[in-house]
Amino acid sequence: MSDFDRVITRDRRSRKYGQLKTMFGTEDVLPMWIADMEFTTPEPVLHTLREVVSQPVQGYNMEHPQWRQSVCGWYKKRYDISIDEAWLHFVPGVIKTIVLSIMALTEKGDTILTCTPVYDPYPNLIKTSGRNLVQTRLVEKNGIYELDWHDFREKVKTCKMFLFSSPHNPGGIVWDRATLEEINRCCHQADVIVVSDEVHCDLTLPPQQHIPFFTLSASSNCKSIVFTSISKAFNTPAIQGGIALIKNDALRNTFYHFLDNCYLAETNSIQQAAIYSAYTHCDSWIEKLLSYLAANVAYVKQEVEKNCPLISVIYGGASYLVFLNAQKMGLSDAQLMSFFVHNARLGLSPGIQYGPGGEGHMRLNIACPRSQLEESMKRLKAAYESCGFLLHK
Repeated sequence: MSDFDRVITRDRRSRKYGQLKTMFGTEDVLPMWIADMEFTTPEPVLHTLREVVSQPVQGYNMEHPQWRQSVCGWYKKRYDISIDEAWLHFVPGVIKTIVLSIMALTEKGDTILTCTPVYDPYPNLIKTSGRNLVQTRLVEKNGIYELDWHDFREKVKTCKMFLFSSPHNPGGIVWDRATLEEINRCCHQADVIVVSDEVHCDLTLPPQQHIPFFTLSASSNCKSIVFTSISKAFNTPAIQGGIALIKNDALRNTFYHFLDNCYLAETNSIQQAAIYSAYTHCDSWIEKLLSYLAANVAYVKQEVEKNCPLISVIYGGASYLVFLNAQKMGLSDAQLMSFFVHNARLGLSPGIQYGPGGEGHMRLNIACPRSQLEESMKRLKAAYESCGFLLHK
């Protein structure tokens, strides 16, 4: 029995369980929505956190020793990439720092491009910051997403920044080198800053390989910022924190100067300790996790294809967030949500939450013990059959 098979009773203060009534109108659903895992945070990380919080005086601390070296070591081990410690900056959280990058590097009225469907905070934070949102619609093909290159090339010319999800959320799309290089070329040509949110990168399942955006140019001329975090891969979203990597000297100096002089990314010993421990002591744990997630993804694909032929799976090889395309069921988005909540008794994230292109889709979090996943597929199959969709098989 795997450690990941153990069913854990979550605290009701966890959003996944504590917000069921708010999200779904009932608590009688199996929660498989928000992006955290039903697995114990790895013990080396918990041990390090206990050491930090056990200090009798919780005063001002210096940087946690070697957190920067641990990041460099991780990129070398996982991606065979050598990075300079000077490229790194601790940040208070990825979404928070995306907002800060917009504030520091663009002006009100500037236009920012995203793909769609996409992680839903992106459009909100762009519009709230007084910038103009432009989106390029992803094309669904053979269970993955691709860019509409004509649309992308035209729209990026009008923008100051491209906010990019890599791997993509929803659907876990691992962008191939050709796609990334063309994005890099177009953005460089249009003098557009690329902000690449790579929080799911360490959850890339073999044989897929994640390519960090800052590696696409041998020179430091291209203007890109990579944000990453241990929160998704090591199940630590509660403690926040993240990492910025900027190769371009001028861009790095401008943005890090903004962070430092506005006191927006000060040292946090708890978060930095967790980064150090995850990247130094959890190699074996992450390999076991990836194997478990790969098996869960395969199981979901098998069950959906066998029992729910009007639903297809969008999954590109990274993360634990599977996107279900249920458009062939012929339901409105409200009806589809009702089907999953009231008929299947499953709490998934509605696809329309992720913008145009998300209609008729649902996002399923498969990072849970197999027993829970089996129960979810059992419920989905029963609801599908009871509502008469089996007649379309």
